[in-house]
Amino acid sequence: MKIAVTGATGTQGGAVARLLSSRGHDVRRVTRNPKHANDVHGDFNDPASLRHAFQGVDGVFLMTPLSDPREVAQGKAAVDAARHVPHVVFTSATNADRGTGIPHFDTKAEIERHLAAHHPHWTVLGPAAFMGREGPVALPIPPDLELFLIAPEDIAAMAVLAFEQPDRFRNRRIDIASDRRTGQEMAAVRGTEFVQIPLAQAEKYSADLAAMFRHHTEIGLDLDLAALHAEFPEVGWHSYESWVSGRAARRPE
Repeated sequence: MKIAVTGATGTQGGAVARLLSSRGHDVRRVTRNPKHANDVHGDFNDPASLRHAFQGVDGVFLMTPLSDPREVAQGKAAVDAARHVPHVVFTSATNADRGTGIPHFDTKAEIERHLAAHHPHWTVLGPAAFMGREGPVALPIPPDLELFLIAPEDIAAMAVLAFEQPDRFRNRRIDIASDRRTGQEMAAVRGTEFVQIPLAQAEKYSADLAAMFRHHTEIGLDLDLAALHAEFPEVGWHSYESWVSGRAARRPE
């Protein structure tokens, strides 16, 4: 298959592009600044460039620029540019479709709704928070609060599975996580300390991220980890320990 991958120069899109290539697929890396043979110009602020980048492909891995205030408009334009593409896999956020009030979750949800309304064959993946390997674990959450975490490689595995088994993923929204750990547990695995940042301090840095951690603390995310891993064992889900150590081993449920 020929798959166009947005965000291919970043952590998530890069993992998807590498796995697709390793499985023999023809990858078209969509980037604003093409540098390699399989790169093609595509700018979220230029819908015509996206239409060109998506021309003739069998699928699009779509992720939108989180830090851009125009994310909703950009995401909708990208969805429209991919209307002729047989399958679009959009990466969102865990529980983004549930009206969390978290700004960057709500923008993803709006793009999800546009995708479902305007594309005949789509899949939405809702990744949890990315795993981290280095430095102290400093978060505005209680030390014993469990967070859902995901390895970028597991996002890639789910996305590639969706492209390779489209009927299994047709018009489905799936929240995904690799593991669940407290801040103290993550710090122990990394051989460092956990630092609880005051929420008020996080608010000064980013009201958006503060809203996310407030939601995690007061409400929490809803994700059945055991059921997810049982349904998609092919992913080989990483435990936090195996990912930090660089070993691809699944944590027992």
